[in-house]
Amino acid sequence: MIGDLTAAHVEKETLSVDVNIPEHGARVTTALFTRTRKLLIEREGGRCYICQRTAAEAGPLEAHHHPIERCLAEEIDWRLVELDCRTGVAAFTPGQREAMQAFDWPNFDPARWETFVDDMLVNGVLLCKDHHTAADDGIHTVPGPIWLAQRYAKEGVEFNSREVVHHDQ
Repeated sequence: MIGDLTAAHVEKETLSVDVNIPEHGARVTTALFTRTRKLLIEREGGRCYICQRTAAEAGPLEAHHHPIERCLAEEIDWRLVELDCRTGVAAFTPGQREAMQAFDWPNFDPARWETFVDDMLVNGVLLCKDHHTAADDGIHTVPGPIWLAQRYAKEGVEFNSREVVHHDQ
């Protein structure tokens, strides 16, 4: 190692983000979402993408819309989404990559964006409540690089006062 070491320390992240969320319909749980959420749980072995805990260990698993958040769907250039899905760069998991590449892009109608957005096999990642919405852990509450580092951290690393990384499967 070259140079001095920086001592371990707590970095306080204070996020204040102003985002223009367009007018959109009320959030609904569609039949497509419900059906494909169940299939997502099966495909991913019933484990959170970040910590690999099961519902028995972490509580009910949740499907996070990724890469397209539902409330932003009408503002999306679907040609760009299609490109990233066909090449696989938008996917978190191999199963999601395969589903994105197999999606029926030639017949996709951007006016019916729900057929993509609510299909959790192509637009979903399975997360425990902690890694979905919890303060200091969740994809909705911490910066992306910190959220993703939780998946790849060494065994025993403590990211916050509640959680120590374990890679048990």
